[in-house]
Amino acid sequence: LVLKNGGFLLSQSTLIRTDNMSRKALILSIFIVLLFTASTGFYFTPHFAVREMQQAMATQDSAKLANYVNFPLLKENLKTSLQADFSHKLAGAKHENPFAALGAAVAMALINPMVDALITPQNLAVMMQGDKPKLMEMNHHPTPAINPSPSDTEVTMAYENFDQFVVSSHKKGNTDKPIIFVLNREGWFHWKLTALRLSL
Repeated sequence: LVLKNGGFLLSQSTLIRTDNMSRKALILSIFIVLLFTASTGFYFTPHFAVREMQQAMATQDSAKLANYVNFPLLKENLKTSLQADFSHKLAGAKHENPFAALGAAVAMALINPMVDALITPQNLAVMMQGDKPKLMEMNHHPTPAINPSPSDTEVTMAYENFDQFVVSSHKKGNTDKPIIFVLNREGWFHWKLTALRLSL
């Protein structure tokens, strides 16, 4: 069977093959689009977690924040980090200034209660804006209003590896080191804050 089409004779089998090729090309195009969409969504899962965490901090929604912060592990990691930092300072201060060494020793003894007081939804929100909470005042003054995206804060985000993502928060014009929030992957799509890189 042949069909006349614009001066050309096309067999029925040719038309069927052409139709099958068009269908396969459409399916392939849809697959590529879906794969690209899924890959993009997968890549941005930590960005979504950070945004949700920031909103929970701003609204002081402790229940929601608990979905994105591993509080026990965060406290433990920060205590370990600060102990190492103070131990290093103590070792260097012993030969230079005995009073500085004494201060570092006192700080070592206060690390556990200090970290317990520091890691709260309110203080995490303050640190996300690039500010370090004043430890001696945190129990005596109300927490300032939180803006999830203050214009005077520089925030950068990046993967350190497949399972680790960091958020750097720094106040513009401030000479202090930025505060680093470390998120780790849980499963394929979920992320939780597990560590802070913070110098006090």
